[in-house]
Amino acid sequence: MKKPRSGNSFFRNTLAQTAGRLLYLLTRVGLPPLILHYVSLEEYGLWATCFLLISYVSMGAFGVSNVYIRYVAEYNAKNQHEAISGLVSTGLLLTFTFSVLALSGIWLAMPWLLQTFKVAPYLQHTAQVLILGTLATMLLDMTLGAFAYILHGLQKIAQQTLVWIISFLLETALIVTLLLLHYGIEALLWAFFARYIFSTLIYIALCYRAIPDLRISLRLVNREFFGTFLKYGGILQVSGLLSVAMYSIERVLAGYLSGLAAIAVLDLGQKFPVMASQVFSSMNASFLPAITEAHHLGKQEDIQRLYTQGLRYLNLLNGLAMGFLAPFATWLIIAWIGNSTTMNMADTVKVLACACAGYQLHVLTGPLSAYYQGINHPARTFGYIGWQAAFVGVGLITVWQYFSFTVVTIAVLVMAARILSALIYLLVGNFRLKLTLWRFIRSVLMPGIIPYLFGYGLMAALLPWLGLLQANRWQWIGILGVLGVAYVLLTAGFFYAFMCGPEEQGQIRQKLRRRG
Repeated sequence: MKKPRSGNSFFRNTLAQTAGRLLYLLTRVGLPPLILHYVSLEEYGLWATCFLLISYVSMGAFGVSNVYIRYVAEYNAKNQHEAISGLVSTGLLLTFTFSVLALSGIWLAMPWLLQTFKVAPYLQHTAQVLILGTLATMLLDMTLGAFAYILHGLQKIAQQTLVWIISFLLETALIVTLLLLHYGIEALLWAFFARYIFSTLIYIALCYRAIPDLRISLRLVNREFFGTFLKYGGILQVSGLLSVAMYSIERVLAGYLSGLAAIAVLDLGQKFPVMASQVFSSMNASFLPAITEAHHLGKQEDIQRLYTQGLRYLNLLNGLAMGFLAPFATWLIIAWIGNSTTMNMADTVKVLACACAGYQLHVLTGPLSAYYQGINHPARTFGYIGWQAAFVGVGLITVWQYFSFTVVTIAVLVMAARILSALIYLLVGNFRLKLTLWRFIRSVLMPGIIPYLFGYGLMAALLPWLGLLQANRWQWIGILGVLGVAYVLLTAGFFYAFMCGPEEQGQIRQKLRRRG
């Protein structure tokens, strides 16, 4: 009886995460046009820069969060709730100390940051408020976010996701309201703060409902848990730092070489691919606690099945999104932003088109990294980062010698580095999991490649007609919506009819009947 419950829990958690991410995508896609109506492109670039900075600082909790998820899952499987209390008490002390040091460090480094990102003098006061405000909010979430990670470890991801959905909808409503009230760019900061205060309070209540005997006390802090955070968490901490550096390297280079406007172009151009990848990468959050539990119970066959099927559908879903975004990039940008804004439309379209494949392959590394963490070999995750850093280094040298550094060349070289490093990382992991190359190509890679063929084929067939249209933004949204539905039906139908066996077709029909 336990195994079916585990499988249903994994499916329910994955579905909740994916649905939540999709709704989040819709709100994030809808906000930039409204924001750019009330703030300048430089101010928007400044807001994007704030999140670039806090992405580096927030990786300070990367190892801590994974310690919470993995060890809460293990202790809960053993019914050791006292150990969970000690783990969380120790983690809160560590993250609070780190938060104080990080906020102080950024405050002292503020003059250097303003100069590095070429912030105009008239924006420097606003920049200080935004940077310190977003950082303080993020550090609050990083510390008390322990309660959200407890829910992950307990595999109550559906509950955590529901709170997250309500919180970002609250943030969205506040952003719209405050912009209409002419709060300017600071509207985003106040909404961001309110979102995390709300979600944190709810997470705390849910954790105490799930574990009534959970206790937080300095008396529960001990060396054993410090050792867990420093050893297991320390490896993931370094891995997280390097991962964030590689994930945002193009923005750092663009900001250093061209300033805030270049960061804004990258942010707008990568918005659709990043958000699409985040929708389906949310599946990865369910892998770590599920694999940890299966490993603890000695269910190796379940791990292999979960890994292979997870990769297959993760690549299919990402391919469905990216296979439409890449060929229809021009019309998507026009429908989203329009032609009237003061932005580099051509470069934004090129960034969007070339970012798709890189983010798709990047997401596929998630299940393998979760597997390494779940079996207590987190150091193996360095393989992906190492190869990516090497390819980026080679790309930078090549561009330096033979080309020029533009937003597009930076985006292209980082995309190539992500694709090549992800493939090598996956091939090595597949060998350890005894997944053959042919099965990997047939079962995992092909479902993510086929959508591109349908997307570019549909675009090529309709290009003469699309080029003649003189539609406004709302008409383009309707046209792209119809084309998107047709594209998904064609691609999904082909996958079901020609790439699924009878058993898998039966499983798909069963899942659809349950959803219906």
